Amino acid sequence: MTRLANIFLRLREQSSRWLSRTFIVLLLAFLFFVALGGVSHNDRWQISQLDITGIKTVSEDAVRALAKEKLLGNYFFVYSRNNSYLFPKKEIELSIIETFPRLATVSVNRTDNRALEINTSERKPYALWCGQNVTPSLVDCWFIDEAGFVFDHAPVFSGGVYLEVYSKLIEKNVGVPLRASLPHSRFISADTFVKLLEREVGDPLRIILKPEGEAEIIIRASEAYPFLLGVTIRFKDEESPAVLIKRLHSAISKEFPDNVALKKKLLYIDMRFGNKIFFGFEN
Repeated sequence: MTRLANIFLRLREQSSRWLSRTFIVLLLAFLFFVALGGVSHNDRWQISQLDITGIKTVSEDAVRALAKEKLLGNYFFVYSRNNSYLFPKKEIELSIIETFPRLATVSVNRTDNRALEINTSERKPYALWCGQNVTPSLVDCWFIDEAGFVFDHAPVFSGGVYLEVYSKLIEKNVGVPLRASLPHSRFISADTFVKLLEREVGDPLRIILKPEGEAEIIIRASEAYPFLLGVTIRFKDEESPAVLIKRLHSAISKEFPDNVALKKKLLYIDMRFGNKIFFGFEN
């Protein structure tokens, strides 16, 4: 029993010494942690200047105010968020992008001990999204970029200033067009066809993305084929734009070899049936 008691006493002493050492190590680590936190508040590294580049229409003051808000407070109650080496770079970038949808890119970088630079680029209005169905006036349209992202409410324009797009949106918040987007692959396919039409046929007025993978493009004007004024081109958006434009040229040259004024107004060209293309005329 005496031997067991001695072993027990030695184990308890060793355990006590280990706990003492562990406590000392943890205490020193805590003091070091706090000391570094104090250093992080040194005025030498406190951010006092925020430079902003690339902004044209968004308020610089609003962007700067949001960035300053993200610099307030401390990490773990100790380390300064306003330190030029420790500032929350990703948090600032993400908050600015989410708050100002007109901004396409945001990059925040340290330029010296007390300054940050916020580099931005803005989305450029490419077209107008005006709802799912065509309406007589453009009173409730939104700017979209080349990817079909809805980023700002548009003023009222007359027809033809911007390409009009009509389609159901993929919405982050149902009923709120802002930050929504057009079905990406469908829009890109139709827009590629639009670009080919602009280059080789005429000026498109609007794209209509209909259900069941069908789409329409309405021609506003055409110097090459004047009779295409107001004509609707119907197609399936799964078709290659390059194939569509080739078929269209072939069909027009065959149907209207002399490119002369028509006796009846052409209303539509239906390209939804492969190589069979149908022309619809006014009665």
